[in-house]
Parts: sequence; C-alpha cells; structure tokens
Amino acid sequence: MAKTGFSAVSKPSPVLRVGVSEEPPFALRDSLGEWRGYAVDLWREIAGDLGLAYRFIDVPGDSQAMLRALKEGRVDVVALGVAVTPEQAREVSYSYPYYPSALALAFRSERSSTAWAVLHFLLSREFAYVMGGLLLATFLAGILIWAVERKENPDHFGGKTLHGIGSAFWWAAVTMTTIGYGDKVPRTPKGRAIALVWMFVGVVLVSFFTAWVTAAVAVEKVSNRSLQHRSLEELRLGCVRGGMGEKFLAAEKVHALSFSTAPDCLAALVAGKIDAAVLREPELRYLVRTAYAGEIDIVPRSLERIDYAFAFPRGSPLQEPVNEEIIRRIGQLSYRVRHGL
Repeated sequence: MAKTGFSAVSKPSPVLRVGVSEEPPFALRDSLGEWRGYAVDLWREIAGDLGLAYRFIDVPGDSQAMLRALKEGRVDVVALGVAVTPEQAREVSYSYPYYPSALALAFRSERSSTAWAVLHFLLSREFAYVMGGLLLATFLAGILIWAVERKENPDHFGGKTLHGIGSAFWWAAVTMTTIGYGDKVPRTPKGRAIALVWMFVGVVLVSFFTAWVTAAVAVEKVSNRSLQHRSLEELRLGCVRGGMGEKFLAAEKVHALSFSTAPDCLAALVAGKIDAAVLREPELRYLVRTAYAGEIDIVPRSLERIDYAFAFPRGSPLQEPVNEEIIRRIGQLSYRVRHGL
C-alpha cells in the first residue's frame, strides 16, 4: 500500500543517494564495514516497504556537512540522527521526527566519585601538610630517644650518628602506629619515660589522623553527590565544540570547556577535570553503555529538546511516504534507542 502511494506522487531516480556518516548510535560501520545503527536500520526498513533502490554515500564531517551535501544535490536524503532546527527548516525538508530526545547531563557515578574523592584527597595540599607534621613529630621523638639511649644502649641506638638516628626514627614510627616490633627498645629510665609519653601521644595522633581522613573523604563524597543538585552556573561543564550543547550553554551564558569529540568530553569527566558533561542524550547513552558502564550516570534533567528526523531537499516527493512509514514505526524505534536494541 505504501509502495503504491509513493509511485502515485513521484517518479524517483533509479537509485537514491542516501547520505550517512559515523554518528553512533544512529549510523556507524560494523567490523565488516557495513552501515548499521538506528537511523540506518530504520531507513532500510522503510526503503524495503516502499520498494526504493538506494546506495549509501559516506559524507565526512558533522551533520552540518551532511546538510550542505543535501542542499548542493550530492545526496537525495540524509539518514542520520539529524536534529530538527528552525534555521535549517528554511532550507531543507524534515521527515516526521522518529525520535524525540534532549540534551542530557552526565556525572561521574557514585563508585567513580568515591575513588576520585579518595585520590583527590590524597593528592591535596592539606594531606601533604598533615603527613609532614606527623613525620616531623616522629623525627623529633626519635632524636630525643637517640640522645638519651645512644651511649647506654648502643646495640639498639648506637653506632654512627646517621645509623643511630635512623634506628630511633624507626622505633618512633612503629611505636606511634602501635605496631611495636620490639627490635628496638629503650632501656634507660629516661628512655622508658620518653617512650611511655610517646606511646600515649602516638595513640592520640593516630586516632586524630584516622578520624580526619575518614571525615575528609566523606566530605569529598558528599560534595560530589551534591553536584547533581547544583545549577549549571555552579558546575564545571564540558561539551562538544560546535555541538548543540555548546550552543545551548552559550545562549544561557554558562561557561563550559569545549572538547573535540564526545568521548574526549567523557574522558575528562571521568578524570575529574569537569563536573558534568552536556551532550545529546542518544549519543551519551550509547557511549556510556559501550565504554563507560558503571562510571558515568545520566541525570534526567530537562535542558533542551531535540527531535531527530531524516532530511530531504525542499519539495522532495519522498517526504510524504516516508512520513507514513515513520509514524507506523515510531513507538518501536523509540523503544530500541532507549534500550540499546
């Protein structure tokens, strides 16, 4: 029926030139070099039902390059995840949108955030200062025990100055951490008095250090979780250079770092260089599913709606029959995209 309706309105050229390019999940090449993807598969189904002969034309570049090829007559239809925009609608014809979507926000997952929080804390200046203070206190305790033990206890703290101080520092460290190997022990009354005081001081220092580290990491984790509830202006955002995310953020006057590709943007997110990424939802879901599962969470925050459609030259007779086929399949395709089928 659809095939008859199409032949009544036009006489298409024998072989349609269908423009495609690498744009997961809508169009990509498999290991054998064959085109596949949501938009490509949908076009194959529609072309089969309408009895259309076609061949794929690889047009390098982004969707703008593809639309230029369409307007210049180098292709007859664009079978990609083309976003419907008012500006382009004046120059090309869109099919009925086959997948309504939006810009989406991506954050590091809680598991990734925990690991990043610990690493960020260990590399912080505050942690370095505290560790330096502990080492200094341990060194001073070692110097004190060496000074009173080196003559009367040469087996444990004697010998050359550097060797004796090293032994005393080792004793102070294992005593503070309550390990107490027993390989170095003070024997003089003064030395044992110093050791007793240092034991109590060590217990206090270790308890303080443990509580401080636990609290600091917990604060860092809470800070990471709270990122998802902050406004865009409060976040370090990343987006694709020249993409819809960058245009949206520029219109909202929100600063963001721009990256060459979506994978580069997500790599920066996982590395902690940015707090969140603003990307097109279908592409984002595909990349998270295939490369960042368990590392990145997609947050359902409404930013800007994006409708995906095929594109034709203005007045193309293909538009009406293709629209009928899309409407017949739209629910099925939306389910496929969302569930990665």
